[in-house]
Amino acid sequence: MKSTKHLIVISFTLIIISLILGSSFKKAFEHLNTIKTTGSAKRDFLSDIIVWDGSFSTKNLVMEEAYKKLDQDKQFIIEYLSKNNVPIKDAIFSSINIDKVYNNKREKGRPNLKVLDGYILTQDFKIESRAVDEMEHLSRDITSLINKGIEIQSNKPYYFYSRLSDLKIDMISEATRDAKLRAEKIAENSSSGLGKLLNAHMGVFQITAKHSTEKYTWGGTHNKTSRYKTAHVTMKLAHYVQ
Repeated sequence: MKSTKHLIVISFTLIIISLILGSSFKKAFEHLNTIKTTGSAKRDFLSDIIVWDGSFSTKNLVMEEAYKKLDQDKQFIIEYLSKNNVPIKDAIFSSINIDKVYNNKREKGRPNLKVLDGYILTQDFKIESRAVDEMEHLSRDITSLINKGIEIQSNKPYYFYSRLSDLKIDMISEATRDAKLRAEKIAENSSSGLGKLLNAHMGVFQITAKHSTEKYTWGGTHNKTSRYKTAHVTMKLAHYVQ
């Protein structure tokens, strides 16, 4: 009875080992009978959305006066945008930040006293617009605002593309066709036939400034500071050989 159980166990073990070895040999055979190729796609495109942000501030000993000046500056900025054909709906103004400013007053024989020196009111703004030409000019030339006494801090604009998802799909298709064409050429030159697709892997989608020397990264580069951009993607395919 014991010998019968031992035979069953041994037989079952041999079956498992055979399956494992068979699977390993199959994978090794498949690896030797595949063609692996990498296709790529590259596309230049022009950003159609610009984002410009910054802040403006004012200081006054009386908070109410500071608020009036800040609101006046805001109206000047809105007027500035409107005169330059930028829709007001594209502009977002944040809530006002209020900081109290103190000076240290020294008196002989007494500890230093903190004396209120005024209020600094600051408001951030952000403009996201499709009027790229107009906004690009405004972000670089804010002299007229400064001449009106507005203390404005301006950041460099960022550029984006509204149809990036569609562009990615088109480029992935193009890179896939390129990889398949390469596989077909390899099969043809080796007097073989190209079989069904074993697997496909997409590389990282990269966006750099056009004609730049920006390096690709493992996580993907996405340039935001250049209006003119270049997108690049790769596709890796593995086909069976017939």
